[in-house]
Amino acid sequence: TELPYREGLLDWDSAQSLDWPRLEDAVTRWRDGVSIKEGKVNPQPQFQQDATAVAGHDTKEQRGDGITQALLEQLQAGAPTPAPVRGLQRILILDGFLLFTPSVPAAFRSLLDLKILLRAPYADAKRRRESRSGYVTMEGWWEDPPGYFDKVVWPNYVEENRGFFVDGDVEGRIDDTMCEKEGVKVWVGETDGLAKTLMWVSGEIRKVVKENRF
Repeated sequence: TELPYREGLLDWDSAQSLDWPRLEDAVTRWRDGVSIKEGKVNPQPQFQQDATAVAGHDTKEQRGDGITQALLEQLQAGAPTPAPVRGLQRILILDGFLLFTPSVPAAFRSLLDLKILLRAPYADAKRRRESRSGYVTMEGWWEDPPGYFDKVVWPNYVEENRGFFVDGDVEGRIDDTMCEKEGVKVWVGETDGLAKTLMWVSGEIRKVVKENRF
């Protein structure tokens, strides 16, 4: 099917731009213990390494050795007794703001054992998005056209996530009742605190692993 348009621009940031049956198939096979790149599926999902360039940002340097070491120690502290290779716990992390929102098929949402919402104020989200020089896609290199964030990205984010916030204000208070109903965990700390956010996320993942819910 053709990709949707919004405000005259090709919309890569809406639920209609994703091939949900293929993504659901890939995640289901992974949960069943099949490598995403193994087996025959028609059509065969393809995955492109994320080589997104972010102007003025060095992810490794931003993270810092201290954060990395602290994260490793936290994960190791909650790890079970070493098991045979075939018995090791596998974790698949999916990133994106279109994963557990209303427009996403219920069948796909049911595959997610842990849903985490990381908040981003308009100013921060715009700065981060526009600092990227482009993206690697299956069709090649994609660069956001002028005005893409304000005309496409942010409106889609608001429409998809407003239900998790009081009065639909995505920069306001979290709607705890709705988040609990949908099983969504929300980071309520600093929106720009990379280290604290990362540690909190790893802690939530560790809780799910310990509960043997995978």
